Amino acid sequence: MSIQDHPRILVVDDLEPARRLLTDAIRAVLAGKGQGGDGIVEARSFTEAMVMLDRGFDFAFVDLHLPDGRGWDIIRRLKANPDMVVAAVTVMDDHSSVEATLAAGADGYLIKDAEPELLHFRIERLMIGEPSLSPAIARMMLARFRPQQDQADDPLTDREREVLSLTGRGLRAREVAGQLRISTHTVRDHLKSIYRKLDVSSRAEAAIEAQKRNLT
Repeated sequence: MSIQDHPRILVVDDLEPARRLLTDAIRAVLAGKGQGGDGIVEARSFTEAMVMLDRGFDFAFVDLHLPDGRGWDIIRRLKANPDMVVAAVTVMDDHSSVEATLAAGADGYLIKDAEPELLHFRIERLMIGEPSLSPAIARMMLARFRPQQDQADDPLTDREREVLSLTGRGLRAREVAGQLRISTHTVRDHLKSIYRKLDVSSRAEAAIEAQKRNLT
């Protein structure tokens, strides 16, 4: 998959060096795809970000702890549009922060002090539609889940397993619909059912479940 043309990208962080780190990495990813970074918009606070949320962004990278509010609330608002890709970018790697972020609907959880090459790679994966967790975070979350169920005990229908498999590979709802020759509305209904049955609330958590079931 390729990055869409001229994406609109929101970067939320109160610290200028952190914003610069992110925007430079995003520009590098876009440059590698022959695109410029004209669509990048920066917000320096929770308040500043909240007034921008209706601008139709395609991607957002959000710091979790801002001086005047919580990044989780921004993520939750942005994910009212399920096709928008939203990632937390933070220095925190504790269970509670990760779980709160995924519960808010984030598609990725990136650690700010990761090696630049790794941060670049994770941003690129997110921007082509693949849920992305830093390796340490992915291991933490996988260890938290119970052992894989036998397929006979799997609560998902065959169609839901197909939808979960494609979602776990990074496809968005409209792309899943195209692959399965069903409507985007039907895909979203299946995703709601999958989230309810598996007790997950984000694409990143769903991707972990797909991996557990050997569907990716």
